[in-house]
Amino acid sequence: MTPLLELKNLTVHYGHKRVVHDVNLTLAPGQTLGLAGESGSGKSTLAMSVLRLLPKTARVDGEILLGGEDVRTMAWGRLRAVRWASASVVFQGAMHSLNPVHRVGDQIAEPMRLHGTGGSVADLLDQVELPQDKARAYPHELSGGQKQRVMIAMALACGPRLMIADEPTTALDVVVQAQVLTLLKRLVAEQDLGLLMISHDLSVLAETCGDLAVMQAGEVVERGRTREVIANPRHPHTAALTAAFPVIGDPAHRWTEPRPTPPPLLEVRDLTVDYGRTRAVDGVDLTVGVGEIVALVGQSGSGKTTLARTIMGLRAPSSGRVIFDGAEVPRGGKALKAVRRQVQLVLQDPSSALNPRHRVFDAVAEALRVHGLHDNEEALVTAAVERAELRPAELYLDALPHELSGGQQQRVVIAGALVLGPRLLVADEPVASLDASVRGEIVALLLRLRAELGLASLIITHDLGLAWQIADRVAVMHQGKIVEQGSVEEVLLTPSHDYTRALVRAVPAV
Repeated sequence: MTPLLELKNLTVHYGHKRVVHDVNLTLAPGQTLGLAGESGSGKSTLAMSVLRLLPKTARVDGEILLGGEDVRTMAWGRLRAVRWASASVVFQGAMHSLNPVHRVGDQIAEPMRLHGTGGSVADLLDQVELPQDKARAYPHELSGGQKQRVMIAMALACGPRLMIADEPTTALDVVVQAQVLTLLKRLVAEQDLGLLMISHDLSVLAETCGDLAVMQAGEVVERGRTREVIANPRHPHTAALTAAFPVIGDPAHRWTEPRPTPPPLLEVRDLTVDYGRTRAVDGVDLTVGVGEIVALVGQSGSGKTTLARTIMGLRAPSSGRVIFDGAEVPRGGKALKAVRRQVQLVLQDPSSALNPRHRVFDAVAEALRVHGLHDNEEALVTAAVERAELRPAELYLDALPHELSGGQQQRVVIAGALVLGPRLLVADEPVASLDASVRGEIVALLLRLRAELGLASLIITHDLGLAWQIADRVAVMHQGKIVEQGSVEEVLLTPSHDYTRALVRAVPAV
């Protein structure tokens, strides 16, 4: 049987830099192959080379055989016919891949119009388990999981034999992630697809793929059955990737020790927030103690971010109280500004949080300038950058965001929060977009800041593994309410609420 995809000695250069080196991989119908590795390992470059989607600056050597035919030597017309019809791609970040001004039904239909194939949008929506009336929706009217299903429907539109999925569940909450992974497995089984799935998350690949290839610095360093590779890694890089993802219940992956109950720093009492007729936060009680790390977990849309914005004074509560250091947080004016010096926000996506035209120095100094703290600016910025472990600071202060890695960008965001000397960080998904080793570095940094500065943190996340790794206590939010809270061991190992049990069951196991 001719393989769906066969890579022979595939090598990719950008100028003098070699980013993929001498890769040999084969994918058969009905086979699921996971491609694992950290950011910069060459995973996405390899995948995009399959359909010649790399920029013109890339030089590709070797063979890329799609159904026995070399993609590298295809005429443009033949390549156009192969895309979508023989092989398709589910790109990372559905919100950025979908056209915001076109209805999703029209976007699903576009590949069929281009290739003159049969089929209907309604049938494709059924295949990805979306209601047919969603065809008239715009992307902003859909949830993250629904947008990802639209991307999968587009990839299926012309009946391809090969599907390439590039980080298809990044930034999705654990329940929606489980639904998307189940959908992909079902489609492979029903349609005998070949699936090449790219992820830095080994738990996602273990849940979905029968075979696994691990990349490092452009080379495949290990290949085999997924469960065997993860259970008994032969290469040190594979072992490091496996160890980097926290396993709920494993004491070795718990990076904090039990602590005495600290006095309260932040208190939220019977807090309610309404958006028109929609109640986003409903009677919430929550406490974060001095130097304590509390994880606020739940699905997208559960009210976590609205609660955080209200704590920060960025949104007024409909009722209830937010108390910081014994005093109620005011609704505005200089008093609120004074509180915000002590409560700082760390945003989810550092590439979006940083102004692409601002140097690191200006990005970190911005908070000082907002609060009129101009004295000793250079020393304060340098100290904050070094405290965020960008050392020596002189190497980074003049850099622009695009010159930094994702982990370095996140450290700049943290430095911008630290420069005011806060007592509480509110961190919204601080590691969601980071690969395994960088994620571990940011977690270790937050714990060091707690140890050195007594800094408390409210970590907003859908990642229960992160909560197990770093938090002292966990609060579970569902439909605007805190349905369960307590110590990490109590909530994650012996959950009492059905929703918490559903969250724990949805976590993929490595």
